[in-house]
Amino acid sequence: MAAADFQFKATATEQLTARYVQKLSRENYLAAAVTIFITTISLLWMFVKPGGHEATIFYGDSLYAVANWIAAFWVLRIVYRATRGPVLLDKKYRRAWLFIGIGLIANGIGGAWYTYLEMSGNINPVPSPADIGFTLYYVLTFIGLLFLPVAIKIDRARFRIGLDALIITLCALAYSWYILIQPIVSHVHDLYTLLVSDSYPFWDLLLVLALLLIAFQRVGRLLIPSLFLFAAGILSQIWADSFYAATLPFNSYTTGTWYIDTFWFLGALLMGLAAQFQYATIARRIYSEHTYGTQERERNEYNLSKDARKTGRMSLQGILIFLTVLFIVGLVLYCFATQTLSLFVLSLACCIGILIGARILIINTENEMLLAEQERQRAEAELLRRMAAQLMDEIHLDSLLTRIVTLATTELRYDAAALLLIEDYDHPLDSQSSLYIRATPSSGRESATWRLEGEHLPQCTVLKGKQVDVIWAEQDIDLPKEVQQWHNEQHISRTLFVPLVYQGKIQGTLGLSQRAVTAGTPQAIYLANTFAEQAAIAIEHARLYETAHEHELFAQALTTVAARLNSAVATGFGIGTDIHQLVCTEAARALQADYAILYIPGENGNLHPVATHFSQQETPVQVSDWPPIRSREFEAQAITSLQPTLIEIDDSMASGPLPIVSGKIPALLLSSTQPQQTQPVRVSTKGLRDRRTLTLREALVRRHVQTAILAPLVAGNAPIALLVLARAIRRGAGHKRSYLVSDLPQAQDFAEQASTAFTNAQLYQQLRDAHRQLQELDQLKDQFMITASHELRTPLTAVQGYLELLAQFGDAIPPEQQQEFLQKARRGCDELVLLLSNVMDASRLEIEAGIRPAHLQRVPVKDIVEQVYTLIEPQMVQEQREVFFYVPNQLFVRADPARLKQVLLNLSSNALKYSPPGTPISYAARTAYDQIPSVIISVADRGKGIKQQDQAQLFQRFVRLERDLNSPVRGSGLGLYISRRLIEAMGGKIWMESSGIPGTGSTFHIELPLA
Repeated sequence: MAAADFQFKATATEQLTARYVQKLSRENYLAAAVTIFITTISLLWMFVKPGGHEATIFYGDSLYAVANWIAAFWVLRIVYRATRGPVLLDKKYRRAWLFIGIGLIANGIGGAWYTYLEMSGNINPVPSPADIGFTLYYVLTFIGLLFLPVAIKIDRARFRIGLDALIITLCALAYSWYILIQPIVSHVHDLYTLLVSDSYPFWDLLLVLALLLIAFQRVGRLLIPSLFLFAAGILSQIWADSFYAATLPFNSYTTGTWYIDTFWFLGALLMGLAAQFQYATIARRIYSEHTYGTQERERNEYNLSKDARKTGRMSLQGILIFLTVLFIVGLVLYCFATQTLSLFVLSLACCIGILIGARILIINTENEMLLAEQERQRAEAELLRRMAAQLMDEIHLDSLLTRIVTLATTELRYDAAALLLIEDYDHPLDSQSSLYIRATPSSGRESATWRLEGEHLPQCTVLKGKQVDVIWAEQDIDLPKEVQQWHNEQHISRTLFVPLVYQGKIQGTLGLSQRAVTAGTPQAIYLANTFAEQAAIAIEHARLYETAHEHELFAQALTTVAARLNSAVATGFGIGTDIHQLVCTEAARALQADYAILYIPGENGNLHPVATHFSQQETPVQVSDWPPIRSREFEAQAITSLQPTLIEIDDSMASGPLPIVSGKIPALLLSSTQPQQTQPVRVSTKGLRDRRTLTLREALVRRHVQTAILAPLVAGNAPIALLVLARAIRRGAGHKRSYLVSDLPQAQDFAEQASTAFTNAQLYQQLRDAHRQLQELDQLKDQFMITASHELRTPLTAVQGYLELLAQFGDAIPPEQQQEFLQKARRGCDELVLLLSNVMDASRLEIEAGIRPAHLQRVPVKDIVEQVYTLIEPQMVQEQREVFFYVPNQLFVRADPARLKQVLLNLSSNALKYSPPGTPISYAARTAYDQIPSVIISVADRGKGIKQQDQAQLFQRFVRLERDLNSPVRGSGLGLYISRRLIEAMGGKIWMESSGIPGTGSTFHIELPLA
């Protein structure tokens, strides 16, 4: 429940429903009806007295016990519900009503015993054992009223409230003595009867004191109706007790007196009804809060009316004291005039006078303290206003932080101050957060500044948004060691860490330090908290200003960038080194990046660096220093996100020295059919095979990068490049910070501008490439026509010649020779079929962007090599060649057996065609563990070899060496091209090695994954 209404906690369970609330309301109506019924019937019965005097006595005595037990049942049922019901209330509330319920039970037992005595013939037995129950009722009810948590405590006025209640109670005692007690003392001579008779007015005054203590305190509005019911019940009891005590000296009381007994019944029932009504009101309030969300509205209504009622209550309290003085003075004067003044009344009047004098002294003291407090508050308000003005005058964040710690030492009089600011407090504190610290001593020395990062920051106690008071000699608190060391150097004994919170966001904390161990006063703590609130507002405003200023500068830079990029495209740079470098340079300038790297996607989804830029403060880097991004890596997915992505770099990735490779790494072509097994195409650059390929994150973390922005360049919802931006953050750096999520919109704006210019350059490049390709296609067409005409003419001429011989001289040619002519014609047809098959495969490779293997399986290398040798064995025997096998057993690759056999047959046929008869051919196979386990299959000959300058174009389609064009060796220029594409489709690579010296031959290598 709301603390502004009452001092106990209430918890609602799932059983609190609208039906349960309606049930409580029905029970209240029923209890009210029972109360009205019993009161009305009692008045009529005792006034009319049906059945005679004895029946009225029995009715009055028995109903006294029944009414108290009914009220006790209502009260104890509420105690049970507050313990196990849908609305659970705290122990203090349950204990208060438990005392009241037990008191009602004791009062009912006393009434039952009194009934038994009177029915036994003992009329109006006073004293009797029944008085024990009656007395326990008053004591327990008074205790319950003291425990009842119905008011908000006011520490300063608590003593005065008790004093006022005591003055009014003593005044009531004086009148009670004059009217009730003194007649009893003068007419009753039995000591026990006198004590019992006089006890009831005193008990009534005790209940009056409890009611006054409740009335003089700030009662929650929600509980006022139920407390009015309870007060009405007590007043009914006091009414009945007063008349009962007044009749005792004259023995004029008889059970069944309507103006006495009826009010006893009514008082007990009203107390029980008050308990039921109070619990139902609390349950209805909680249900309303949970269902309709009215808690804040009702709380505000209460707070608005609370101050207005406070003035009226204080005025009522003063009026009561004033009337009390008048009444006691009037009573004393009356007693003097009638010569009935007793020593007891005079003593009470003197005590009341002394208490009133003490009250006046307390009020004067409170007024003086209030004036001093107002003056102190005015001075504090002026100090806070002056400090707030100084904070708001500074709009630059760095200067503002210095001013905050300076004001803490000069205006708030602390010996030192340290400001711990979470740099990106818009996001939850985690291991990647950074902490900016500004500290200054009161001696006027220069401020100290740190920037810290680490996994320990989320566990830092002072950054959790709570006030922490640290005594350095006694406490071990989780703080950065730099902060602790600085406090030790300043000889700080005690530090109060006040949280900086703005609109629920924890910005950090402000540490206010003293060299003395003495704790700060409440006023000093209040000033510290208020100053921290002002500092938090000023920090937020300064950050907003800096953000707006950065956006303005970025907009200006973006305009310049767009103009330069578009100008570069207009001058004809196109997609190449110049435009790539220009994008990196302008991106680093616009976004204040220390490193900018531009990646472009390859054919298989891998990304390759093409340009880089570095700031003057950093170590120079080349494009070759940045590793490619494989398609299976997380960073490669950023290019398809269409929006910039912020990644965090883990320090654990850095291990060993950073390898630097000089020269330019060639573009690597990877297969997309099986990304989990893809490897770069092997190039002949010596030493490159043994170099361990770094990941982008490893390369960044070794350059002290903590976060990086991956910004894709997109054209028409299709990614065209990936821009990587990073800042190097070294320990102890100045104001430079890592990239945050808030920097992503600026990266997005730049990427859009660069994408437009990049797209224009790409279109220009495409036009130029298209023109060049048309020229190349024209050359390929001519070359193909020359090659095709030469290659097709030879077998066609042979076929035509043999067929003409058979047609003209078939009868004269012997059958054996006819069969030989047919075999040669058939061989020419086979050559034509093979030539056309190669042409069809090459066309299909271009149209379908690759021939994919039907299936990959575990293939034994030795078996496939032997199968290929079986096919070429007749020619090997005819040409008297030797063959050497260096293929181990139990060596398997993952490949398509038919395609692998086709490639090996192609390489073997080339070895036979381009090497002289009688020279050997060798087959070898070995395992390699460069990056992933693989098998390298080699086919070597002893032919003329291939020169270094001709090797680069050997695996292109329709390419034949110039020396072979006029040689008797026929070929289409498609065999090696088809072999390369098939091997790449199986996730492997193919290359050749040759010195170009005649007689040394050539060696062709195939690398496939090890199975």
